[in-house]
Amino acid sequence: MRPDSLFQKEIITDLRDRRGLFFKFALPAALLLPLIFADLPVSLPATGITVAVIFSGVFGSSIGLVRLRENGMLERMAMLPISPRRLTAGYILANTLLDGAQIAVPLAAFLFVHLPATPEVAVSFVSAVVAANALGVIVAAAPGSSGEGHLYAIVTVMAAIALSGLVTATPHAQGLLPFWYLYATLLAIPGTFPLSPVALASLILGSALVISPWLFGRSVGSGG
Repeated sequence: MRPDSLFQKEIITDLRDRRGLFFKFALPAALLLPLIFADLPVSLPATGITVAVIFSGVFGSSIGLVRLRENGMLERMAMLPISPRRLTAGYILANTLLDGAQIAVPLAAFLFVHLPATPEVAVSFVSAVVAANALGVIVAAAPGSSGEGHLYAIVTVMAAIALSGLVTATPHAQGLLPFWYLYATLLAIPGTFPLSPVALASLILGSALVISPWLFGRSVGSGG
C-alpha cells in the first residue's frame, strides 16, 4: 500500500476486515429488503434507501476521518509532498465506492420490484452517495474528538434527512440537496428541479476539497 494514498488505505482496510465488511453489506440489506418486498407504499422503501445513503456516507466518512486525526495518521500524511485535496479526494472516492456497493443490493431489489432502472436513477444515486461522503468530510473538520464527531455526524444526518423532505415536505429546501432528487427519482415524481443533483453534489464535493487543508493541519496555500 502506498503511504500517501488514503484511497488504498480505506479500500484495503475494509477488505481485510471481513467481519466488518460482512456487516456493512448485511445490515442495509436486512433493514431495507423487508421494506422493499413487503406490501407497503413505495415511498417507504424509497425513503429507507435515501436515508441509508445519507447515514452511511455522512456518518462513515466523518467518523473515519476524526479517528484518523486522533491516531495521528492525518498529521503524518500532512508531512508528505502531496496536496491535502488529493488525499481527501481519494478518501471520498474510496468511501463512495464502498457505500455505493453496500446500498447497491437493496437498490437493485427496489428497481426489480417497483420500476425499471433508468439513467436518472443511476445519476441521482451516484450524486447522493458522493454528496453524503463529501458532507461527512466537511463535518469532520469541526470535532476535536470521536465523541464530538458522533454528535456532529448525527445532527448533520438528521438535518439532511429533514431538509431533503424525507420526514415532511420542505418545498423551499428539499431541492437544494441531491438526496431529495434520489428520493424523487425512485418515486418517479415528474417535474424539474432548480438545481441538478450532479451540480449539487459537485458543490458539496468542492467545498470538502476547499476545507481539506484544515483536516491535515496545513495552511490553505500549502501542498502540491
